Amino acid sequence: MRPLCFVGLLLGAVFAAGCEKTASTVPTSPSSAAANRPAAAPAATASAASAGAEPVYHLDHALPKEPTSTLYIGPTEVRAFVCTTLSQVATGMMHRDGVGPEEAMLFVFGGGDRRSFYMKNVGFDIAAAYIDTEGVVKEIVQLKKQEVTPVPSASADIQFVLETAPDWFTRHGVGPGTLIRAEGGSLRDVFGSKAVLR
Repeated sequence: MRPLCFVGLLLGAVFAAGCEKTASTVPTSPSSAAANRPAAAPAATASAASAGAEPVYHLDHALPKEPTSTLYIGPTEVRAFVCTTLSQVATGMMHRDGVGPEEAMLFVFGGGDRRSFYMKNVGFDIAAAYIDTEGVVKEIVQLKKQEVTPVPSASADIQFVLETAPDWFTRHGVGPGTLIRAEGGSLRDVFGSKAVLR
């Protein structure tokens, strides 16, 4: 996840870049890492088959780069792969060769909470924007390749996380306070009901 963006323990297990939810029941991904795991979620790999092993939610291969959705970010736009399922959030940008200068991945949760992402199985740096329930960027963090220590959000109202190339936000003049919308409305209206993870 790139993924992100996903890494660590995404409230269960998520992103290619690792994402983690620190106060709910959501799996973590390399782009996203979550502290709590869902009570019952299908494992994306068989590596948790042995008794007493931690459940594994991320895939053992990269997510596809298509289909994508257009996101409107201040005066610019980007096409992003949207992660709404458990395995998508847990895998994020894992297992990819890199992230293109205009590629992005959006992680969608069911509501606002504190989020935390890490970079397990991600061999390149990314930037991640923590976005609140209204679609406003609260902060942008840099996630370093293969770093398994989750980077938590300062806000406890994060519903979306957008992962991009490390310099994407700087190149496009996007910072905290920027509103992000989707085709057809707000991030919450367009994607919120599709989220599997709280």
